[in-house]
Amino acid sequence: MSISSSKTLSPAELAKLEHAFASDPSSAAYKPLAEAYLSMGRFMEAMVVCKKGVKAHPNAADPRLLLARVYAEQGKDKKALEEALGALQVQPEDKAALRMAGALQLKTGEAEPGKANLLKAYTADPGDPDTVMLLQQHKIEPPRPAAPAPVAAPAAPVAPATPGPSATQQSAAALSSVAATAGTEAPAAKPAATQAAKPAPTARAEAPAPRPAPQPRRPQVVVEEVDEDEDDEPVSRRPPSSGSKGSKMVTLGLLVAIPLFAIGYGWYSANARTKSRELKKSLDAASELLKRDSFDSYKKAVEAADQALEVDSDSALAHGYLAYAWAIRWGEHGGGDDARRQAEEHLAVGKKGGDLSSHLIASEALIQTYGGKGKDALGQLEEKVKELDAQGRSSSLLYLTLGLIQMNAGDLERGRDSLDRAQVLSPDDPRTYASLGAVYRRLGQDAAAWRNYDSALRYAKDHPESLLGRSLLMLEQDSPNFELAHTMLKKLLESDPPPSPRQLAAAHLARSLLISRVSTAMVDLKPDMQQKLAEATAVPQDKDKARSEMLKSEETGFSLDKQNPELHLIKGRRLLAEGNYDAAAEEIRKAIRMDASRAQFYVELAKSLMGKQGGEKDAAEALQTALKTMGDSPKLVVMLGNAYRRQGKLDEALAQYQRAVKDPKAKNPEARLAMGAIYRERSKWDLAQEQLEKASQEFLGQSDRAAIALTELGRVFQSKGDTAKADETYQRALNADEAYSPAYYFYATLLSKDSKQGAKAKMLAQEYLKRDPSGEHASAARSLAGG
Repeated sequence: MSISSSKTLSPAELAKLEHAFASDPSSAAYKPLAEAYLSMGRFMEAMVVCKKGVKAHPNAADPRLLLARVYAEQGKDKKALEEALGALQVQPEDKAALRMAGALQLKTGEAEPGKANLLKAYTADPGDPDTVMLLQQHKIEPPRPAAPAPVAAPAAPVAPATPGPSATQQSAAALSSVAATAGTEAPAAKPAATQAAKPAPTARAEAPAPRPAPQPRRPQVVVEEVDEDEDDEPVSRRPPSSGSKGSKMVTLGLLVAIPLFAIGYGWYSANARTKSRELKKSLDAASELLKRDSFDSYKKAVEAADQALEVDSDSALAHGYLAYAWAIRWGEHGGGDDARRQAEEHLAVGKKGGDLSSHLIASEALIQTYGGKGKDALGQLEEKVKELDAQGRSSSLLYLTLGLIQMNAGDLERGRDSLDRAQVLSPDDPRTYASLGAVYRRLGQDAAAWRNYDSALRYAKDHPESLLGRSLLMLEQDSPNFELAHTMLKKLLESDPPPSPRQLAAAHLARSLLISRVSTAMVDLKPDMQQKLAEATAVPQDKDKARSEMLKSEETGFSLDKQNPELHLIKGRRLLAEGNYDAAAEEIRKAIRMDASRAQFYVELAKSLMGKQGGEKDAAEALQTALKTMGDSPKLVVMLGNAYRRQGKLDEALAQYQRAVKDPKAKNPEARLAMGAIYRERSKWDLAQEQLEKASQEFLGQSDRAAIALTELGRVFQSKGDTAKADETYQRALNADEAYSPAYYFYATLLSKDSKQGAKAKMLAQEYLKRDPSGEHASAARSLAGG
């Protein structure tokens, strides 16, 4: 199943294809781009492009066949076969689809279906060389042409009519024949008397075969059902009156029953087809609505799935959709006990059906997580995902759910990996992109978070969770675009249909945070600039009025959703930004009391506690309590190590960092970076080098963090006296992120030791001072800069 070879494209040619596809993803441009990626062995990109081609051309076989080729090239024959069979569903007579499906079926052990599909492909085009080659390869004989029909012999003379049976005997014979076949054929046959009355057809030369002369029919005996209490006397010896009466009853019964059976069967078939269409229509509507990921779409999805249950009350798929929608409405939109009950009831009914759908599996994991059993949900879901992967049945929905639960537990790296996998499997799901935005935001990778929120908004216009996520992300920046944050929050607060009460409540709290940040920023602005900012954000210039509006927004938010711990978290961030550390910590503790299973709450609490002088000890105690409650959360373990490090307890800090990377499969570059720095400070060069090299590799896609790890690694080489390696590593750090100012300073210290590099060292020191004039190394940098 290898693809045909093609010339290697130049970067310009590939860029042209990529531009054509990006300009119009719904066009046929997907095909040459996917083929180009496939010829280059870039399977991931080819798969994403093909899936978009399938979505844009749902009734065409070509994109599915191309996707099948992508899977086949990777040895994923089962996945390839699924796509080839999908192509046959939309175009059953397509010879390429028949040929590929047949070849894959034979390869995977499905001999008979494979042979049948190859023969169908041959029948569609006997001259196709690829099909002929496959038939020869598998030693399948192609169908031979049909032999010509023999020339008909002249018809025999029609025999003279022979006296036939009486009318009564004819009627009895005909009804006996019908009675014998009524159980298998719905339409009633013509009575024999009618057939016998027709004259024999005149013989013609083109008749297919000579007909024998009609023979006289023998009277048939009607066999009647005998009651057990009657004797065994043969029917032919019964009194005529009894037999005649029974015969008439059977005749009458059959004459009534046969048409009724035919009518009933036809009605049943038509009704079954109608129900099947109605069921599919409702299920398709529910599935599409669930993907939109909004409060309104979940309500409508419930309505569509309920309609499906009216057609088929046992539909496991409908129960799965309902369990999933209600679980999200309960756990994410504040639906309350009724939503939880609905989710649990539909889950229970759906599980009785046997084989579980992905929505049933996902809803069970979400119900457990929102019910405080996230650890159990995580273990069970991880096993199910592995099992399905081994069967070649990977599910984007289950990877999405797994990523959300991992993120909730504080395992951000694995959560990101699971969400990335979900995005590859379903590249147009706004919920996945919004979740990636959330995980990158928690990882501190703001640019990546923004890109993912932006992607979600492209696939679902005004996606509520993404508008909210982008607003909060913007307000966390050192220099926010206040006008943009205001625009997004205004759109969310005024949207029709409205978002959920929980999302509205969070938007009001975000508005409160915006007012606080704008009021603080106005202090340093001139009056005319204050007025412009006030007009752009609808925040009053007057401090008292601004504070009144801020508190009103918070009050409105808490009145809309009293049970949402996220509101206390947002308020805590506002208080933290205002420097009110104790009040911020108290708000976040309220969030923890409402939901002690969220690792992010403890992270935020530790941040607020370490924000004030001497708060490291309280932070460490809070994190220890969290870890006892939740078990090992990589993010919390690293935070605990940081708290110990801030207290100067380096051995305790190292123990925590080592705990965070004890799983050999775990990726925790933050822990490795911290360990590397401690080992460097202790002059344990080899240990420092090992951890920092791993950290720089694991910070894939995180240019700012990679620059920090590479700068630390450069310092290790510099301390070891390996000038060449240090020089190379500092350059790598600056290439990774030119905005990371310490790299300029330490690179300058390296070059200052070489008299030939004095000018370059001076230039690097000046660049550091330009970027960070009051930074940690400013005084030493001035000496290197010569002033």
